[in-house]
Amino acid sequence: MAIRIYTYSNITEGEVTVPVSKSENSRIAFIYSLNDSHHPVIETESSDTFQLKKLISSNEHTLDAADGGTTARFIMAWCVIKNREAVITGSERMKQRPISDSVDLLRQIGANITYLDKEGFLPVHIQPATLKKVTVVIADGSRTSQHISAMMMIAPLLGHELNIRLNEKVVSFPYLQLTAAIMQSFGADVKLSTHEITVGNKSYHAHSVQAGGDWSAASYFYEIAALSSSSELVINGLLTESVQGDKIVAEYFRPFGVNTETADGKVILRKKIKSKPEYYTNYFSQCPDIALSLAATCGGLNCKTDLYELQGLLIKECDRVAAFQREGYKLNIKTDFCGGSKLKILEESTIKHTSRILKSYNDHRVIMCFAPLSLVTGEVFLDETESVKKSFPDYFSQLLKLGIKTENV
Repeated sequence: MAIRIYTYSNITEGEVTVPVSKSENSRIAFIYSLNDSHHPVIETESSDTFQLKKLISSNEHTLDAADGGTTARFIMAWCVIKNREAVITGSERMKQRPISDSVDLLRQIGANITYLDKEGFLPVHIQPATLKKVTVVIADGSRTSQHISAMMMIAPLLGHELNIRLNEKVVSFPYLQLTAAIMQSFGADVKLSTHEITVGNKSYHAHSVQAGGDWSAASYFYEIAALSSSSELVINGLLTESVQGDKIVAEYFRPFGVNTETADGKVILRKKIKSKPEYYTNYFSQCPDIALSLAATCGGLNCKTDLYELQGLLIKECDRVAAFQREGYKLNIKTDFCGGSKLKILEESTIKHTSRILKSYNDHRVIMCFAPLSLVTGEVFLDETESVKKSFPDYFSQLLKLGIKTENV
């Protein structure tokens, strides 16, 4: 069985709502748990955050992070600081994603962590240990920043100041800024620069902190606006003062004629005429989660493109670059991947309708980037859509408000 996504109009108008930010909500839930407080369930909560909270409250010896990289790294840090013995494992894909950055960083404060299979990968065994009173640790942020966020958040429980020195250019640095801002909302003392993070010896305080709307999720509505002949979309739930790095999506989509306005606490996207640059280029090391939205937009508009710094996409729920290339080719989107980090959409690329089924690779962002291409081809076919629950559980309910429908075929 496949899922047909289809629409009869290339004009989009309507009002939609984004889910709470998975990144914000997972950090808030994590700090609540460190403070032995209960984090309330949110209606649009992602499956990743739900899984993290489930593992934190579990008494099981084996904790399965499924396919969540953030979940795995956060629960490892939680077990270390709570002196909790556990085996941390994950899905088959998660076991292929490097985890050594987390293990190496936690070992510096005295964590007792052993690899149970392949060195550098899940599963790992965490045993209780007396943590060292170290004041400086070195963190490698060249692949991900999730483990650094985890170390930042457990630092207030160490009982002394901790300096985290960053020995590489950190990818996704805005996520560290987000972590620091949320920690500060709970009363922690955090100072952050591009080379060092200092977490003071100050405990968390019980506060009611809520996650804002997800700018990563909003990128798919920007994609919809860009692919439409004309569009006016009202987005509920977004905070314009958000510290989420993916808020840059408004700037990244401006060359496609998508203008962003705010009114009455809502974000309004307007596109009045067909518009695309002759050549589009941008960089994504600090905002990798919006990269596929831009790739699909450029592919759908037959726009010659160079998208840089995509190396982080190779170790996500799937190799997202390879997935986009393989499945995009079925739509005649012609690409090249250069140097392990640059995706080119070639000049001869011309999107075409196809009845072939696009594989999702169980990756929520692959599904969400391909679905809006139905605005160009009339329909697209996907092998499954369930994986969107990882970050945007009611994604297709929101698309329906814009005239983009689904049916089983």
